[in-house]
Amino acid sequence: MIIKLFFSFIAGCAIAILYNIEKSYTLLCGLSGMLTWFIYYLCTKLSFSEAMSSLIALLVLVFFSNILSKWKNVSSLVFNMPGIMPIVPGGLLFKTFNNLTEKHYEVALHYGFQACLVGGAIAIGFIINEAVSKILLAAKIKIEEESFIIKKNKSSEK
Repeated sequence: MIIKLFFSFIAGCAIAILYNIEKSYTLLCGLSGMLTWFIYYLCTKLSFSEAMSSLIALLVLVFFSNILSKWKNVSSLVFNMPGIMPIVPGGLLFKTFNNLTEKHYEVALHYGFQACLVGGAIAIGFIINEAVSKILLAAKIKIEEESFIIKKNKSSEK
């Protein structure tokens, strides 16, 4: 498992380099990849499906990326893209096309369906993140407006 954690860290760093992400963020990108894979691995060991494990891992990644983006004052995509690579269903797609070429259509259909479920779970995770972010931003703006109105009313009463 330690070797897999190490290689998921390396994968995150490699994607950061490939996408020309600033060098000072490379280790954090590797850390996001390692965290995502670890959560995915943990969920699969707890008997979650691959799709559910991917969704949970992506939600943890998005939360972690948002924290890092606030800390480093950059877009969360800087940490999302390298972090997502360890859970992208490339292996499932390879198995799908490998079984298609060997004319094992039922097995290929199974792997293809699994790949679609994992890809859909990843997409749903990003949609959930966007929705929650907009709700929290709207709530923050509303709180700031209310505090501004209260301060304005107190100053006009004097």
